[in-house]
Amino acid sequence: MQFLVVITTIALAASASAGVIVERALRYCDKQPYYDDKYTCYPQNGYLLCPISGGVIYQPCGKACFNPADYGCINGQLVPTGTCNGQVYDKNSYVCVNNFLCPKAFPNVCGTACYSLSQYHCENGHLVQN
Repeated sequence: MQFLVVITTIALAASASAGVIVERALRYCDKQPYYDDKYTCYPQNGYLLCPISGGVIYQPCGKACFNPADYGCINGQLVPTGTCNGQVYDKNSYVCVNNFLCPKAFPNVCGTACYSLSQYHCENGHLVQN
């Protein structure tokens, strides 16, 4: 009889543990509930909750969230970004020419110098004034 009680006890314990639901810890960002595997709380940005999507932790910029692979934040304003030879840049201000960053006002490269076609042209890797 004791053997039957022990077997029954083990069977009940095993079936109970198989159906256990593990709860995730609910956190709060000020008064907003969230799960830290889905969102990041930024108290310094007015308790802004930014998503975590596809393993990417979105960053705060003022009251907006952004994917750092696509945007940057300059003085609280979102700016579209790109990468040029591994360097992140603001697409509103720069262009990437042959893996070299140039200001939009001088969008051509001659050697290692950026230039404007209205002022210069390139001969054999050297700038020549028009």
